[in-house]
Formats: sequence, structure tokens, C-alpha cells
Amino acid sequence: MIRVNLLGVAKAKKRRARAPMIEPGGGLMVGLLIGVIVVVAAVQWWRYGQLQREAQQLDADVQRLTAEKAELAQIQAQYETFSQRKELLQARINIIEQLKAQQSGPVIMLNTLAASVSATESLWLTGFEKTGTNISVTGMALSMRAVADFMTRLISSTSFTNVRLRETVQESGRESQNFTFTVEAQIAVPTPPPAPAGAA
Repeated sequence: MIRVNLLGVAKAKKRRARAPMIEPGGGLMVGLLIGVIVVVAAVQWWRYGQLQREAQQLDADVQRLTAEKAELAQIQAQYETFSQRKELLQARINIIEQLKAQQSGPVIMLNTLAASVSATESLWLTGFEKTGTNISVTGMALSMRAVADFMTRLISSTSFTNVRLRETVQESGRESQNFTFTVEAQIAVPTPPPAPAGAA
């Protein structure tokens, strides 16, 4: 059937809607964006792995340093124990040396006394008495000078202190004059060696 338009106005034909076209540059941008995301994800994953390895290394270092600290603490405890034992042994050694000095004291005293008599001319001893640390020596001499020399030798020695002349008596004989004398002194007590600090 033929239709005739009497009004003389032609109807507009309906146009079909075209599908939107993607511009060539838009796909490239999306690809670049996806590539950047992939690169960033890969870098972050690599960095995460690095941090994990560093954390494991730090844990191993902490364990090693903790073991070294425990070992050093044990060594320090042993050193302190050895130091205490050394101080105790040193104190015992000092006591033993002091006892030995006290034992050798009479020998040294008698040797000093004998040397003083031998070095003095015209003098000899007739008696010796010891009470504690005090001694009393009696003897005879041909002169007072000999008695003075004998006392000077005792004073200059380290075995006697407080040397003093108690009495002297002049005895006249037919051939010579003799002097009887009594000298008193104290035995010098040896000074013990100082004990180390902290010794019991």
C-alpha cells in the first residue's frame, strides 16, 4: 500500500544508535595503568621478602648475642670465684709467712746478739734471760767503752728496741779492772705483711 504525504513534509527517518567507539589512546592508558600496578606489586612483594629475611637474620643475631651474654656471665662468675679464692689463699700465705717470721725471730735475735758480742773487744756475756719480749743480758767487760760499743751495736740492729743500761759495777782486781753490767732491751716484733683488701 502506498502512502502519500499530502502535507508535503517529509518524515524524518529514525537513525540507529551507533556503539561508542574507543579512542586509540584510551586502551594504551589502561594498559600502562595495569603495568604500573603489576610493577608496584612485584616491588612490594620483593621488599616484603627482603624484610622477612632481615627479620630472620635479626632473630638469629639476637639468639647468638643472648648465648654470648650467658657465656660471658658464666665467665665473669668464674672470675669472681677465682678472685675470692686468690684473696683467701693470699691471706693464708700472709699468715704462714708471719708464723715463719715469728719462729725465726729467736734465731735472728741470738745471731744478732752473738754478732754484737763478737764485734766488741774485751767483752763477754755471763747470763741471758728472756721474759716475753723483754731480755736481760749480763756480762763483763774490761772497759766502759766496750759496754758502750756493745749497746750501740744492739741499738743499730733491727732485732732489738729500747736498749738501756740497767746497771754497771766496777770491780778492781790485782791485775786489771773489770766492769760487770746488765743491759735490758725488747725484742723487735716483725711487722706482718699487709693483707689484701677484702680478704676474710
